[in-house]
Amino acid sequence: MVQDKKKRRHSKRKKTILEIGLIVIFLALAGVGAYAGRIYYDVNHTAQSVYKKKNKSIKNLRGQQAIHLDGQKPFSILLLGTDTGALGRKEQGRTDSMILATVNPQTKQTKMLSIARDSRVKIARTNKLAKINSAYEYGGVSNVINTVQNFLDVPVDYYVLLNMRGIEQLVSAVGGVKVNNKFTFNYEGKHFPKGVIYLNGSDALKYSRMRYSDPDNDFGRQRRQQQIIQAVLRKAVSLNMLTHYNEFLTAMQDNLQTNLTLKDVLSIQKKYRKALNFQTLQLRGHGQMIDGQSYQVMDAHEVSAVTQTLKQQLNLK
Repeated sequence: MVQDKKKRRHSKRKKTILEIGLIVIFLALAGVGAYAGRIYYDVNHTAQSVYKKKNKSIKNLRGQQAIHLDGQKPFSILLLGTDTGALGRKEQGRTDSMILATVNPQTKQTKMLSIARDSRVKIARTNKLAKINSAYEYGGVSNVINTVQNFLDVPVDYYVLLNMRGIEQLVSAVGGVKVNNKFTFNYEGKHFPKGVIYLNGSDALKYSRMRYSDPDNDFGRQRRQQQIIQAVLRKAVSLNMLTHYNEFLTAMQDNLQTNLTLKDVLSIQKKYRKALNFQTLQLRGHGQMIDGQSYQVMDAHEVSAVTQTLKQQLNLK
């Protein structure tokens, strides 16, 4: 079922994943760069170190229409959270979170589609039906992008990949965060009471990963991950970060990858900031056990409806 909920433009608390994914990467510290040349130099160095352009193997769905962040044309960005290195993991990992954000400056709208990790889709390169979160294992970011593009038939222009381990390091870099926990639960030996709680880096990672005790399962976990990043952002933009910016940059260098340059991010912040009418889309399937595994099986009509919504948002036919 597709759910489309309008966000209030003036709501400061409801920062979107697009804002978070971009601002936390660079802008919080790029803004500080206005006060100190050395800090700006370090931020620019970090931006260069996390930059990785899209692989040539990625299918081009735009043809000859290259994307220019001129404030006129809409664009899309795929936000990914991978579990590589999280809680002691050493394998390449899978994508814990997957959100496709589309930004249209003419309509002043940003629409975000959360894709459930258990969605049963055809995985690029393998041509087999499997959980969409496994696409990363078969070819990294490029394979995830191809899988998402094949699934939704819309182009992915940019991507941001955050290692879940990075959440722990980012929270530690800002000295911990406070969040409002909606219900009491236990996870990985840690008790999380209901209400406003303080989280250090290790606890924040655990808080953001729990899903089986959450009534909303994956969608509940996504909300908690958003809580953590929002809390990091609030502390990161404070002047107190001047004394911690090296730790913050180190965490990003170790755990972040994107095909956005610092110039791109600054262009988005300057030229697309009016696209503040936020809407969230959720593509929910029905749960089904197949060969001993639990999947979210998508209805073709629902997928088609979402595709049309996204294409309209991107001014595509």
